[in-house]
Amino acid sequence: MNLGIIAWRGVLLAGAGVLAWISLGVGLGEMYAERVAAGDETLIDHALGWQPEHSGMLFGKAAMLQNDDPQRSLELLRQAYAANPSDPRPLILRAGQLREAGAVERSDALIELAARLTPVDSRMQLQFAAYWGERGQLERMLKHVSTTLEADPSKRSELFPSLLAMAESAEYRALLAPLAQSPPSWWKAYFTYVAAKAQDVDAVRFLYALRRQATRVPLQPEEREAFVRRLQQDGLVDEAYLVWISGLDDNARKQLGFLYDGGFERPIDGSGFGWRVARHKHFSGTTAPTRGVNGRAALRLRFRAFEGRFRHVTQPLLLAPGAYQLLGRLRLDSLTSKGGVRWTVRCLLPDAKVLAEGPRLLGSSDWREFEFSFEVPNDCRYQQLLLASGGTRAFERKLDGVVWFDDMRIRRVEALDAAARVDALMRAEANAEREHDQPVPTEVDDKPSPPE
Repeated sequence: MNLGIIAWRGVLLAGAGVLAWISLGVGLGEMYAERVAAGDETLIDHALGWQPEHSGMLFGKAAMLQNDDPQRSLELLRQAYAANPSDPRPLILRAGQLREAGAVERSDALIELAARLTPVDSRMQLQFAAYWGERGQLERMLKHVSTTLEADPSKRSELFPSLLAMAESAEYRALLAPLAQSPPSWWKAYFTYVAAKAQDVDAVRFLYALRRQATRVPLQPEEREAFVRRLQQDGLVDEAYLVWISGLDDNARKQLGFLYDGGFERPIDGSGFGWRVARHKHFSGTTAPTRGVNGRAALRLRFRAFEGRFRHVTQPLLLAPGAYQLLGRLRLDSLTSKGGVRWTVRCLLPDAKVLAEGPRLLGSSDWREFEFSFEVPNDCRYQQLLLASGGTRAFERKLDGVVWFDDMRIRRVEALDAAARVDALMRAEANAEREHDQPVPTEVDDKPSPPE
């Protein structure tokens, strides 16, 4: 055999042995490193024995020695950084040491360098935020908090409560102004969180005012709706109504009245003082074109073996005290039920109670008109129109079939006649007990259904 070939084979075999040994050392070093990262710091020396230039283990050893042997710790931090200049952890640890020693300029410089090394790492960004928070530089802290939330949305549950506390603080809430002026990707979720969780609505008002002042990124519909919902929840219904109206376009404003969009010409989105249709697996409600409709669409409600109490179509009302009539058109497509459904007017504030109920609707019919009268008392400042089950017992509440509504409106009248007054009182008394502690579904289903 050619001696040259034999010599090359020896070299290759020797090289393979060296590579295998190096690979074994690196592999063991990484194995120890993983175990150290899992919490077993006793293996740091073993890991360094197999891989003495492992930057993570050098950093871990430096952290262990920073109190007992500061000089050795510093040397190890230098070695760790030299082994991996892209790892910001040695810089962060050294910055903390320098800050405690009073060398804040050098400490700040190291943190800024570390931040440039990892501009989007959420774990590092939280450490930068903590550093600047401890330094009292809250604007810088918020910058890194924002970057953390953009890089890792799962951190919202951890950080939103602290940001809520900032919004609720009269001393610190102004720091949120730059974020409101140019909102990051997480802002809408944060505003919705504040609107739902803030103890005082003033915190929500403040953030809302900041967003209205923004010029680069205008106020979003989701923010307005969250604010309106909070105002309604707190009983500030007049303010809520004005805020809601301010977000309507010209076509939507044409649908305003005592009842909004009674012709069902607008999409049902469940917002503000518009129609709300709750979801249910045996019921669907949407606007759709059909024969005999005035305008482009009507409200179609389809029941498929629905059981239980139906209370899934509502609209908030803001009517002054006085007498009114609800009028509209309906078509029944084989609505099979013992009790049917009926329109009900309820007072929501200051006390929940039934003001009046319309006739039961069931069976089959072509388009026809319906109406009933009701009165809003002086002590009722917020109401609700509700389509609900007409029956009181379980077997009466089963529903199958379709009902259409169109051209619904509320008009004011001079006064209720005696019969209407007696009827309203009797209905209110009969339903007072079954109204108690019965929440109305509010989840909106605006998924379109095929036209009929």
